[in-house]
Amino acid sequence: MADGPTDPRTVLVTDSHKVAQTVVEWLASVGIVAEVMLPRLASNVDPIAGLTDLSSDDEMQVRVLDVEKVPDAMKLLSEAQRTAQLHAIREQRAQRTGTVTATCEDCGKPSDWPATTMGKTETCPHCTAYMDIPDPDDDWSEVDFGNEEEEEEG
Repeated sequence: MADGPTDPRTVLVTDSHKVAQTVVEWLASVGIVAEVMLPRLASNVDPIAGLTDLSSDDEMQVRVLDVEKVPDAMKLLSEAQRTAQLHAIREQRAQRTGTVTATCEDCGKPSDWPATTMGKTETCPHCTAYMDIPDPDDDWSEVDFGNEEEEEEG
């Protein structure tokens, strides 16, 4: 197998030894054996002073030993990353203060909500329909909601 970053067993590249070691231990807990590959030290000799300059690339690789388990490890890491992102979003929402006004799509009446409810679904205080409290941080540009004609036909 190759020693470079293109090694097919590499599932994570990080500059943190603690992160790399944690990932190796976590993968081991689910039956995937991996190892931390420390960066190689490059030795450069200064021809004038005769001194050796040791430098490194600072990027460690986490490699799965069994290449057949690489897809499983990648899937687990991807899921863990999504979970961490969702946790960060929840934390950000919990820190919000103030109020936000949202308009019910059913009755058209606006109502004020605590800022912590942004991104959630609540019950309209006017008509009791479910209503979404918009979150300006959410990006819905890639979501296909269909069109009204399709909904009416179904």
